[in-house]
Amino acid sequence: MKRIVPSLLALLMLITLSPVVMAANMDFTGKISTDVEYKENFGGTSEIELSANLGNDLKAGLSLGSKEQAFPWDQEGPEGWPLTVKGLWLETNGAIIPGTPEFTTRIGTLNVNYSDFIAKGIKTTGISMDQLTMGPVTIGGYYSLDQEQNRDRGAYVSVKPLAGIEAQGTIVKAADELAYALSTTVQPIEGAEVAGTYAAIHEGAKAYRVNGNYQVVEGLEVRAGYQDVPSAFSPQHMNNDRDVLVYGTGFTVGATANQYGFEVTADYADYDKTVDYSVARTISLAGMDFNTKLAGDYDFDGAEANKLEATVAYNAPNGLELSVGYDLIANQPKVTAGLELQF
Repeated sequence: MKRIVPSLLALLMLITLSPVVMAANMDFTGKISTDVEYKENFGGTSEIELSANLGNDLKAGLSLGSKEQAFPWDQEGPEGWPLTVKGLWLETNGAIIPGTPEFTTRIGTLNVNYSDFIAKGIKTTGISMDQLTMGPVTIGGYYSLDQEQNRDRGAYVSVKPLAGIEAQGTIVKAADELAYALSTTVQPIEGAEVAGTYAAIHEGAKAYRVNGNYQVVEGLEVRAGYQDVPSAFSPQHMNNDRDVLVYGTGFTVGATANQYGFEVTADYADYDKTVDYSVARTISLAGMDFNTKLAGDYDFDGAEANKLEATVAYNAPNGLELSVGYDLIANQPKVTAGLELQF
């Protein structure tokens, strides 16, 4: 908490004393969110985001948040809930020279997301420029100012030569590691899309993935793909969400059907011989809508279910999100509650 006060004072002084702000009407926007979960024990997180429009395309931002804490949060006394400064930044939009293309410049806390393969969730302190568009070409990049702890820098170039066709090249230098990626997205016909990515670490491992999906009829989508993502491919800023990027070599097939109020999804991955599936439906009772879902995965090699969980979720009119679930494999209940206020 001691670190929060000086940061808030610094932001307040910045906003109050800035000549730009004194001549403009300040426009504040923000978000306050909190989540509580019970599985094996209680835990929770909270986050506050505040953005001030200072006029003349200038913004200031502040983000406060807490790491997950065991319940009760005040078990260590008044300082047991460490709400800390997660971000502090200034952002402006415009051209450096009148008549030239405009772009966004940000100084302070950065959260860079260029590529799931090599540039996802790069959190550092530095300077970035984004959305510099010249015809069909858009470029952006960032440079870390924290050279002792994080010597990151990177850039991307996105090209849209024709409608339905997009390509992007990304390069990231994290300390001594140089990684690059090339991705493309093509929509050959209406209702169909093919996307592919090739990524590599300089003098290191390479990876690629191709996915396609097609809306056969209303309420039925089919998917197919192939990937080669070896375990040796592990760049510093690879997406660690295993639901997005999984190690393995082989094909994938899947489909989603929406019929009679049910949404049925199934995806099979040949590289780990598993199928992920779910059945979801919204049920209305006493004027309230409950989102029910049964989801799991089955391992064909081990001939066993690794996951099978049933959940019921409800979004209250006051913004409170409640979810009750039960893990049928671990015989473990799960309860979550979350509230988010945007202004």
